[in-house]
Amino acid sequence: MSERITGTGGARHYDLAVVGAGVVGALTAYYAVRRDPGRRVAVITHTGRGTGATRYSAGFDTPTGHNPAQRALAARSTALFDELAAGLGDAGRAPVDVRWLVARANTAGLDATMADGGRTRPVTGEQRARLDRTFPGLAHGDDQVLLATAPMTAGQPQWLTDRLLAEVLVGRPDNALFEGFRVTEVRRTGGRVELVASDGSRITAAKAVFAPGPWVLDGPVAQAARERGARVKKVVAFHIMTPPPPGAPALVLEDADAFLLPHRPGGHWIFSITSPDWDRGPDEPLAIDARDREVARSLLARHVPGFLPHLLGGRVFGDCFTPGHLPVVDTVGGDDVVMAIGGSGSGYRLAPAMAEDALDLLDGRARP
Repeated sequence: MSERITGTGGARHYDLAVVGAGVVGALTAYYAVRRDPGRRVAVITHTGRGTGATRYSAGFDTPTGHNPAQRALAARSTALFDELAAGLGDAGRAPVDVRWLVARANTAGLDATMADGGRTRPVTGEQRARLDRTFPGLAHGDDQVLLATAPMTAGQPQWLTDRLLAEVLVGRPDNALFEGFRVTEVRRTGGRVELVASDGSRITAAKAVFAPGPWVLDGPVAQAARERGARVKKVVAFHIMTPPPPGAPALVLEDADAFLLPHRPGGHWIFSITSPDWDRGPDEPLAIDARDREVARSLLARHVPGFLPHLLGGRVFGDCFTPGHLPVVDTVGGDDVVMAIGGSGSGYRLAPAMAEDALDLLDGRARP
């Protein structure tokens, strides 16, 4: 369903407008109608549903955090994902074993990041043998150690987004999805929030949530986002074009902020690295460049040289990063508009808590 009210007619009115149709926006809309089935909700996107970071996310959910607030968000999101699976019948998540390669001196620090209170443990001989079979040429320095944790999960962010939006839209004629509606201005008139698009189209709502992902610095909440330290950077996930064996674990290169994840739908591996490319908007041409490839090749040569011949192509997109990698969920210019931004490469795994916090602010509920 997609519709538009032009500037020449009366603007259609909703109880809640959600700007952004990625996983955070979709969850916000879903929770809104779950809390109040009669709430009229409009989901607005300047492109299409589930694009940007949601479309390209690996969906790797490690319930970890580098500070107490992030760990609390991660733990809440894990519990909320379980509730989603119960409510929807399926949240598109599957368990995956995880092995960690980390400097021996950083083991205690890694344990401290675990949001669920879990602890790492040395890999067993059998686990190490399986790692050697899975990751050809697996190697590490004497000052590094391989560790195991309880299984974590790999999800399907775009599939989940589509499923959530179907719950919001199908059979609910008072709700709507507006595609191709780029919000450029927010006005407050007559006790309403008026959202104005680049072509003059208008929608009004009692309240609004902005969850624009990497487009946050090009819109009405840009100034507020910059004041909170938001920046946009390039995110790169290479493809390792060799099939993962059944039951293959993920391998996290903790000290390099990188991971190798078996991607079952594609029949290959995803190799996520930290790109050095900052301040690149999502509407700019983005591509894997020589610097990204050098980072990837250097890590593989050091740790999994057998994967080097299979490093071919990958995913590249932008994401909004905030200080301390802690999402910002806060009001903007009044208590009727909230922004939920700053996935910092972890937007999918923190999305349920971000969406819940955004609605709590609008509904006047105390946040956890």
